[in-house]
Amino acid sequence: MSKTNVKTTQADQLMKRWAGRNPDGSRIPGAKPEMSGYKARMILAQSEPYKSNPELAFGCARLLITYNIMKVDDFNWMLHNHPVWSQIMAPEHLEINGKLMDEANESAWGQSHNATMTLEVQGTVELTYEHPTKGVKTEEVTLGFECIRYEGDTRPFIALNLGGGSAIRYHLLKTEPQRPDYKVNNDSDSQRYVKTGKHAKAQAAAELSAEQDLETRAESAMAKLLKGETITLGFGSFDEPTTARPDEDTKKASNSGWKGGTNVPSAYRKK
Repeated sequence: MSKTNVKTTQADQLMKRWAGRNPDGSRIPGAKPEMSGYKARMILAQSEPYKSNPELAFGCARLLITYNIMKVDDFNWMLHNHPVWSQIMAPEHLEINGKLMDEANESAWGQSHNATMTLEVQGTVELTYEHPTKGVKTEEVTLGFECIRYEGDTRPFIALNLGGGSAIRYHLLKTEPQRPDYKVNNDSDSQRYVKTGKHAKAQAAAELSAEQDLETRAESAMAKLLKGETITLGFGSFDEPTTARPDEDTKKASNSGWKGGTNVPSAYRKK
């Protein structure tokens, strides 16, 4: 099949503008990415169609991490500020260094790689959106994703997992024989047709909120996990910090590798 006949997804089309990348990941000659991680996280968390399509928001963020446009701090911010993803970013929905870590260590892959963190997130959320012709609709939706970090990698391997199979277990660990169902785990297209209009008002509100709430995300438990660091989990560990930091201080802290705190104990192991 020629490249012209290959179906491109919504995420593919977006990455052409946002990241200057073709659907196969190659750079578009002469294209200059028009997106930063800071802008992307606000749009994905607070504008349509991404608010009503958390799967697509996740997929776009995943690609932006791959292309080094979003950092794990931006991804963490998006998860905690998205109206749907934020509903499951709490300890009772997380399995940290649990079954996935055991499988990684026991696999053939684990004999030559040292996994430093695994994370599985799963939960049921309430999603309300406005359909262009059918009005306001409310659904209960299962959301989830998986993540692994290991020594030698430069970014976490993250994948949507809505119960349609594990990309990490199939592609990386080779412990699952069946390929994940990517119709179930589709993070490249909208699942819900929503009324969007112009994003200007939503973006303006997001920018105002961000100006009042600009802080480094390297302090948060989720950002540390995604970076492969160890943490101590308490009930409030995954709440967002409230101490504001000027934008310039945030950039300096990120560039200097500041992570906040010392002598961090080992990560909690879910029984």
